[in-house]
Formats: sequence, C-alpha cells, structure tokens
Amino acid sequence: MTMHTLLDLPCQVTQLGSLQSIICITGFLQTLLKKGVKNIVVQGLPPTGCLPLAMALAPVDDRDDLGGVKTLNNQSYTHTVVYQKTVQDLRKWFPDAVITYLDYWNAYSMVMKNPKKYGFKEPFMACCVSGGPPYNFEVFSTCGSSDASAYPNPSQYINWEGVHLTEAMYKVLSRMFLSGTQSSSICFLEGQETARVNGS
Repeated sequence: MTMHTLLDLPCQVTQLGSLQSIICITGFLQTLLKKGVKNIVVQGLPPTGCLPLAMALAPVDDRDDLGGVKTLNNQSYTHTVVYQKTVQDLRKWFPDAVITYLDYWNAYSMVMKNPKKYGFKEPFMACCVSGGPPYNFEVFSTCGSSDASAYPNPSQYINWEGVHLTEAMYKVLSRMFLSGTQSSSICFLEGQETARVNGS
C-alpha cells in the first residue's frame, strides 16, 4: 500500500488559509481519489490565533471571544468554511469514497471555551519555553534553548512550546475525532445520501 502525504503536493502551500492552499490541497486529494483511493481523512484548521506565538506577537487589542488573536482566528475560520464546502464537493464528485472531515476548529474551540472541563489550567501559556506570563513565550528563546525549561505538569497545558500542542491536548482532540463528536463522513449509496456523523 502506498502512503501519500502533503509532501507529495505538486505545489507549495505558502500562506495559511489562502485560496491557493485550498486549491492545491484539493488538487492533491482529487489525484488520490482518481487513482482509486477509497478512504481519506481531511483535517481542518484550528483557531491559529489561540497559539502563544500568535498571542505574543499580536497587539493586545486584537482579541476575540475565545481570547485569541481575532484577525488570525477570522482567517482560520474563513479557511475552514471554504474547506468544508470543498470536502462536500469532493464527496459528490467521488461517491464511492468515504471522505472523513475532522473539525479541528470546533474541537479546539470547545476546549478553549471551557479548558477546566478537559483538565487544562493554562489555555494560552506554553509549557516549554521561557518568558513568563502571560504566554511564557519568547521568539528568540524557544523550547530547547539553554534558558528554556518545561513545567512539571505538561498535561495541564494546551500548548507545548508556542506552536505545537501538548500530548494531553492531542489526546483530547483525538478522542473527539475518533468518537465522532467532531468528525463526519458521508457516503452516497445508490443515489441516497447516508450521513455518518457523531459516530453513527
């Protein structure tokens, strides 16, 4: 079995959330589907404005209801909406394939709206970096540098080093995706649309 990844893309995804990146990724998915791939998992974008890197670099008056950088989250959300429509189109064009969409935006947002429910005490602070509150992030002193260190309880943090999530956050998101609460797939059988949503 051949494994295909985004590294196989014939074009480069240069700007997060851009129409060009959606066109490029859609072309890649169409190529796979035309080659007979029957099962594809497509992951959406998270609210990128909630990452400590974004929070540390953006003006403090650029915030949204999640507490993240409004301009970046708006861009990620717009990308998500367009990408979901693209996935719906792919499902119609390739009715024999099962295309599962992982709703990263809504899953991440659920955690950000109530982090304590999921066991997190620090929604915006990085676990392994330096710099102290409010984000524990310094652009020139990232995790792995001599003056950076990790906090003793990384499972209480959403973010590891300003860009990547902690194992605990990935576990929460994975459970949402695998249980079907934040994923969906549609099959078209004999002209009848059958939705498999929320694990059903």
